[in-house]
Amino acid sequence: MKTRWFVSALVSLSVAALLSAPLRAGATTITAHEKMYRTVPAGTIEFSPSVSYSHWNMKREGYGNVDTFTKLEITPTLGYCVSDHFEVTGGFMTRHESSNGNSETALGTTAGVIYNFNPQGGFVPFASLGFGALFYDGFHLDNTAVLAPMVNAGVRVLVGSSASVNASLGFQHEANAQGESGLSSNRLVAGVGVSLFPWHSH
Repeated sequence: MKTRWFVSALVSLSVAALLSAPLRAGATTITAHEKMYRTVPAGTIEFSPSVSYSHWNMKREGYGNVDTFTKLEITPTLGYCVSDHFEVTGGFMTRHESSNGNSETALGTTAGVIYNFNPQGGFVPFASLGFGALFYDGFHLDNTAVLAPMVNAGVRVLVGSSASVNASLGFQHEANAQGESGLSSNRLVAGVGVSLFPWHSH
């Protein structure tokens, strides 16, 4: 009796193991595919539009007036993945600044390189280095601000096969800030944005 029960149990376990083997193999295949899919392969084109807005007030001690400042930046950027890790980027920048009712707009360009690290779970860490120029008085060297270096580090969260949500923290040094010779500024920049991969290499 006990022997028949033991044999029946052994047969049942063997059948269950054989039936579950394809499922486990299928799960392994899906996991490997997902891991491969969560990289940014060579040949991929990335489009990263970004918008940043800031507004602040400043009151000088001993003065009754309050200074108000507003800054709006729009930077559409294109990137091309030359390998599974390295990506070269280029883009345009529009910066609109307002100070106490006086406003000015500068147009410029940016260029740089991004290193995409190996995926960590559902995340892809990255770091970037770049430079840029903002032209406050036409496209010549007078009244031109130089952004160098532009250093960022962050992480991508890939969404499906053609998009990602990005969070980053960076540093920018601006020489000839606001187009004024001899004036410089340093900025810490925190950002959240979206990237689209309209031409995704599989």
